[in-house]
Amino acid sequence: MRMKSTNWFWTSRSVARSVPCGTYATVAILVVAAVCLSARPVLADWSYEYQDDFSGDKAETDSYLHSIFWPQGAFSPPEPYLYYLDTLSSGQRELALGDYHGQPAYLGYCFPVSPVQHSLAVRGNLQIDVRFTYDADVFPTLSGYLWYSLSGDGVTWSAPRELGQGSHNIQLESVRGTCYVIFYGIEVLIDNLYVNLYSSPATIYVPGEFSNIQEAIDSASDGDVIEVASGIYSGDGNRDIDFRGKAITVRSEAGPERTIIDCMEQGHRGFYFYRGERPSSVLRGFTITGAHLTGSEVGGGIYCEFSSPTIVDCVIKQCKAALGGGIGSADGEPTIIDCTIEDCYADSNEVITESGGNGAGIGLIRSSDAMIINCMIRNNISSSQTGHGAGVYCWQSRVRLSNCDISFNPPTADQAGARGGGVFCGGSSSRLILERCIISNNIADAGGGVFVGPLADAWQDSASEYVRIASCTIADNRLSDSIIRQWRTCGGGIHAVSSDIAISNSIVWYNDGTDVLLDNPNSSNPVIYSNTGQYYPGPGNISLPPLFASAGLDYHLQSLTGRYELRYDMWDRDDSHSPCIDAGDTQDSVGSEPYPNGGRINMGAFGGSRQASKSIGPLIFHVDCANGSDSNSGTGRDNAFATIQRAMDETIDGDTIVVWPGLYSEEVTFNRKVVTLQSADDAAVVTAPNGYAFSFYGAESSMSVLRNFVITGCGDAGIFCSGASPKLTNLTIADNQSGIIAYDGANPDITNCILWNNANGDLFQCQARYSCVQQSSAVGRDTGNISTDPLFADPANPPSADYHLQSRYGRFSLEDNTWVADPVTSPCIDAGDPGVYPGRERMPHGGRVNIGAYGGTPFASTSGWPPWGDSTD
Repeated sequence: MRMKSTNWFWTSRSVARSVPCGTYATVAILVVAAVCLSARPVLADWSYEYQDDFSGDKAETDSYLHSIFWPQGAFSPPEPYLYYLDTLSSGQRELALGDYHGQPAYLGYCFPVSPVQHSLAVRGNLQIDVRFTYDADVFPTLSGYLWYSLSGDGVTWSAPRELGQGSHNIQLESVRGTCYVIFYGIEVLIDNLYVNLYSSPATIYVPGEFSNIQEAIDSASDGDVIEVASGIYSGDGNRDIDFRGKAITVRSEAGPERTIIDCMEQGHRGFYFYRGERPSSVLRGFTITGAHLTGSEVGGGIYCEFSSPTIVDCVIKQCKAALGGGIGSADGEPTIIDCTIEDCYADSNEVITESGGNGAGIGLIRSSDAMIINCMIRNNISSSQTGHGAGVYCWQSRVRLSNCDISFNPPTADQAGARGGGVFCGGSSSRLILERCIISNNIADAGGGVFVGPLADAWQDSASEYVRIASCTIADNRLSDSIIRQWRTCGGGIHAVSSDIAISNSIVWYNDGTDVLLDNPNSSNPVIYSNTGQYYPGPGNISLPPLFASAGLDYHLQSLTGRYELRYDMWDRDDSHSPCIDAGDTQDSVGSEPYPNGGRINMGAFGGSRQASKSIGPLIFHVDCANGSDSNSGTGRDNAFATIQRAMDETIDGDTIVVWPGLYSEEVTFNRKVVTLQSADDAAVVTAPNGYAFSFYGAESSMSVLRNFVITGCGDAGIFCSGASPKLTNLTIADNQSGIIAYDGANPDITNCILWNNANGDLFQCQARYSCVQQSSAVGRDTGNISTDPLFADPANPPSADYHLQSRYGRFSLEDNTWVADPVTSPCIDAGDPGVYPGRERMPHGGRVNIGAYGGTPFASTSGWPPWGDSTD
């Protein structure tokens, strides 16, 4: 079985699988799933350093999000990629970002890098050196760039900023304690990455300097940090706490488990923000319990009114109010991060009002605008006669919930008319965004998971709320017993009335009634690339059991190759493979999904994240005849196979094999597989003294690719095709009995190849394009072929000959690993298919790939074009 290793290579496995075709999309910064959980213990004075000079492979293991890592000397892959560039002249190693048809490569970090964890607000700087892969003074028409974007929470990102050549110092800051940065660019090198983070020390201590929290706040000035020691705080001064509009941080010394605000008596809440506090007013690391408000009061644990505080790493439990038993907001804009809201109540005898027992966990009214990130909202109960949105209630407000778990939120057992057990959204100006959330085991009369629509029973009078649900899992939600006879007319998972709603990359299964019921949606295709219990028409939709890890408990997807096991923080394998893996929108980025990920985002709450279940492919295998062994697993050059055929036997459709330099004496059969086989560095040499070096039979099409090999010394022919049509490109097939022979209707696509000095002919029953073919019959006006001596560097003594192309402007010397100049230039240089980008060919080149085994690689001989790059000047 294949399992992911610590870098971009993978081990082998022997399970049957199929790989759906997908597209590779440029990373979308604003939708990246950047889950990086903070943890305790909290340290008052804390600093952190990280550095990487890219001399090793730290970037592969320490970055949480990155393009594929690729061998330095190989033909570029069909997607953006990263590679380590060894500079021979200086002995330095840098990390390069290579594009694919203009799509940039990307590299994302979350600092501190695991296993270092921290939960205080941090700030600091990132230093990095930037160099372009070309000299802008020498090649003024070329373009390359490096951009970066920052996030303090992994959800909201700064506008991209450009970095030019030179050294840079980037300021980092995060109230959450984790700093995210993503670099993306093309034709650029980075080096000497250094990060320094630190937390601000406390300036005021409770109870060391003040006996209660309110006294400390009253004495504080903007910018102060108040640190509260472990303990239980109650009574006047430690409840109904008022920040007084100050830009200060009030934090616990040791986290919410040890620092408790006990409101105790009826009529008190924990914190009250109402003086225009901004995001720089930060509450961090407290448990707030026992708040009990009566009448129509809002916000039991915390109340935000005309304010925008930041609430981080808090636990609000066993609190009660008419609306927002845990947290309530009226015209507020709170940011709530890494919090738990549980066992709270919304209780009122008022009916059909904005505060009538709604939003037991979180309640938002009167144009509030909340950001809720990585929170757990569970076991909250709405106990009024209506009790909408037991988990989250949003009325004429805006809310974005990202990476949240909203589960087990019910109304009271005898309650009728409740809507939106997990989330309720209604009102003319309401906007709801749910992304990467789990909404499960909630209860309501309609929309057990999510309800969108009006409060009153006139369901057709909705004001078209704006709702976007992306990469969510909405499962095991129930409809109340009182509505059981109407199940067929109610949505147990999602119920929306006359709304502007769009659902994508989501799983909605195992809910009572209809999983998704959309009454008069604005869009003709409101559901796309999602898996629903009852099939919903739309692009990419399916209706197949999602195969959760544990029904009702663990919504990770079963995978043959790797499923994240939350309890043990490890990867496990299953006997089944979820149809939701690699089934999301082909235009969406895979984000930080671990390899292998199939190049396509998973459906469900973990899609696009580091906990996404692993795909069956595609995988990459390595072969190294000098240092490998066929008992290895093929996981990178250090654990490579010794023979090409061993790797071929291990692959399935969609995989890639990269072969490191050396002489391989074997007869390789593709076994009817759709794979790519290419050299990993300077072209490997394959010989078969008694047969064919490579054979294709029947099923291989142009999706089967053979690239960048020297094939020589074969007793029968270099390549044999029977009924097959593989893509044969950038090959040097020389000094064999025959070049390429085809039978039984085979029609191989032969481009950019050199076929020379093959005793019985170069091509039999097949044709080539843009190739150097010695036999004159293959050279036609419209083929782009030539039949001129390719001018090999040293064609004597095959298979030990040197088939690099001579060049006045620069040829790689196999003998001493240096670049040399020849008295003549091969006609095969800049003579390949003009539709093939020269890729990684060394500058200067003429913008056209070379013919032969080295074309498109850093070992391609150079030309004198463009003229300002002529090395003879």
